[in-house]
Amino acid sequence: MADEAILIARHGGVAVKNFKVMSDMVAKIDLSGLKGYSGYLRREVGDPDAELTRVGPGSACGEWLRRCWQPIAMASEVRDLPVPLRILGEDLVVFRDGSGRLGLLHKHCSHRGASLEYGIIQECGIACCYHGWHYDIDGRILATPAEPTDRIRSRLVHGAYPVREVNGILFAYFGHPDSMPEMPRYDTEFIADTQMVPFSLSITCNWLQVYENTQDPVHVVYLHTRMTGAQFGDASGAEQEIEYRETPLGMINVQTRLWKDHWWTRSTETILPNCNQTGAIWEAADKTKLMQRSSMLRWMVPIDDTHTMTIGWRFFRTELDPKGIGDASKVGKQSIDFVGQTEEERSYEQRQRFPGDYEVQVSQRPIAVHANENLGTSDRGVATLRRLVRNGIRSQAVPVAAPAHDGVIGTYCQDTVWPAGTRTFADAAALASFGQFVTDSLLSSGMDSQEHRREKLRQTLQSAYPVPSPNP
Repeated sequence: MADEAILIARHGGVAVKNFKVMSDMVAKIDLSGLKGYSGYLRREVGDPDAELTRVGPGSACGEWLRRCWQPIAMASEVRDLPVPLRILGEDLVVFRDGSGRLGLLHKHCSHRGASLEYGIIQECGIACCYHGWHYDIDGRILATPAEPTDRIRSRLVHGAYPVREVNGILFAYFGHPDSMPEMPRYDTEFIADTQMVPFSLSITCNWLQVYENTQDPVHVVYLHTRMTGAQFGDASGAEQEIEYRETPLGMINVQTRLWKDHWWTRSTETILPNCNQTGAIWEAADKTKLMQRSSMLRWMVPIDDTHTMTIGWRFFRTELDPKGIGDASKVGKQSIDFVGQTEEERSYEQRQRFPGDYEVQVSQRPIAVHANENLGTSDRGVATLRRLVRNGIRSQAVPVAAPAHDGVIGTYCQDTVWPAGTRTFADAAALASFGQFVTDSLLSSGMDSQEHRREKLRQTLQSAYPVPSPNP
């Protein structure tokens, strides 16, 4: 009989006569002394960390993410027809009614389940094409025309979520209606002379492996510079000292380099539960600047457990990109103006030869298996982010920072470049010290205006690293 077949395998002279016994034995083998060709003994793949990766309704992580406003689409995507979408494992439809109001409803009609993506836009709300059930943007049923009485619509409300439009992006709140927070507005959204261009990218893997890539600054040196050529500028490949600090909003990693005759320290920011800011894409670190702010404010929004939408604004201004390398015309739906972020932008062969963020994120499996990883000291940022996310899920708490005096929330993403004088070499201690000076100033000034924060940083650096005339 097939189920009674005997497999004879030998390991260390022991005959194993049963598949399960053999599998259990292999799993218990100490692999630390193996020298090579150990594929047979390393086949086991663990299970994903469900607490951190499952996002559907009722899941702990999903409920945590639902406590915040989440971006769901670019406003330009929603015109005169309903748009189907999937967010946090729920099938939905977003639309503008005839009066311009935004609605986000459960996709399937409460009558017989026909999809409202085929609904007929009304001056007030939307009507199902099948039997005419008419819904307002808040899910109230306005009419059931084939029914002789109001019995059904008087007792039934269709599923709906509130939607708001902000600078070309639609945000929705998916949590309990009695716990809806104010929508946060961050200081980097209000910097003068900035062009804010919305974008939306789909990625075929779990949200967490996209998110935690932002707290892996070590990969910038290798993936984006030394392994595949300088994708974001030569300065990104310089030796760096890295520090990780928690903030009122989440955490930052602090990357500090000495590039030619300038110190350069960058803070890449995590805003919990799933938002990120990063500095200039093509920073040359060749001239003095103080607390140059974000080039991108984006959210990693789970579509479901194995698909993610990265959506937000790409910021353009002369300070961020003095050589004009960026291209706002390339930013939009499934497109952005720097390499390695989507599958469609390059051929498979090109992506194999010059992989980017998309390739390394998606290739970790649809849901990365943490049990199979071997984390090292260079993974401190990833480990810290996972801890913060896990703590947030278990407490169901989201950091809430008090708005600064101008009514917006101070954030901690920045690039600072400062003259190094005659110094042409810096050891780890010197790099770390410079990064700490900048970070201490940054973290202590979150409630201040941009101008005050810069002036405080100038005074701090001029005291510790004096130069005749910094003129940033």
